[in-house]
Amino acid sequence: MIRANIIGVCLFGIIFLVSFILTGHVGVYLNLEAFLVVTSGTCAAILLSYPLSELRIAWSVARGAYKSPGTHPDKVISVLLDMAIRSRMDGLTSLERMEEQTTVYFLRDALRMLADNYPDHEIREILTTESMFFRQRRQHNERIFRCMAAYAPAFGLAGSVIGLIGLLTGLGDTGEVLRYIPIALISTLYGILLGNIVLSPIAENIRSKTDRELLLQHIIIEGVCAIKTETNTHILEKKLTSFLTPAARTEAHDSFADIRRKYLRAARLRQSGSPAPASAAKSTAVETH
Repeated sequence: MIRANIIGVCLFGIIFLVSFILTGHVGVYLNLEAFLVVTSGTCAAILLSYPLSELRIAWSVARGAYKSPGTHPDKVISVLLDMAIRSRMDGLTSLERMEEQTTVYFLRDALRMLADNYPDHEIREILTTESMFFRQRRQHNERIFRCMAAYAPAFGLAGSVIGLIGLLTGLGDTGEVLRYIPIALISTLYGILLGNIVLSPIAENIRSKTDRELLLQHIIIEGVCAIKTETNTHILEKKLTSFLTPAARTEAHDSFADIRRKYLRAARLRQSGSPAPASAAKSTAVETH
């Protein structure tokens, strides 16, 4: 999560808790029986729905989605444009060095196939298949948290029913009635809060991160296939920047112009017999998870 999101969560979380404190009866919102009914019921239901190994993977994916925002598309586009110009000047085999420098696993696989001289239709087919199964895996992880978000309010209602049953059985005893009323009401509250403040946002965050990574993969597929077919670099620039917002396209265009000037300068130095500057031989590395 970015810092602004963390600050916002803390701020509005405090405001949310203060709204309970302002009622003057904070203790009535704390009920162990209601908490156990909701959490144990939700956990039991999800364990009946999915194997434990899949739940661990889903938790790991959710944690990764919050820890890393992912790579911005304009960085990937800059790397692809750099690759396009380098392959024009030094050939596809020069991309082997870039393969070692990038930490984007999808791009690394694409570079390996370029360096190994795969046909462009095979590159597209392999990468598209990998992207499709990546989306299916992420949708499965998202669905796990969606299911938990649906189970939690249901078990909150179950806790309310338990409380009402206890209340009816103890109508002759004021102490029993006062004991079961909080369970009947607070169980529903816990179920709603768990489902809508914790589990549904986690599922939505996984979906948002998946959409961003699928966009990056689509950009990489189009860029790598265009490099393989030796598409004109200006056409490639137009094609790749079409994935960006209008505000980001100007910055990407300026970046492309800088890349071209760098390689033109390196080509002139090579022709004159001088060593090329290190900046022209080193690729930009981008990170993702």
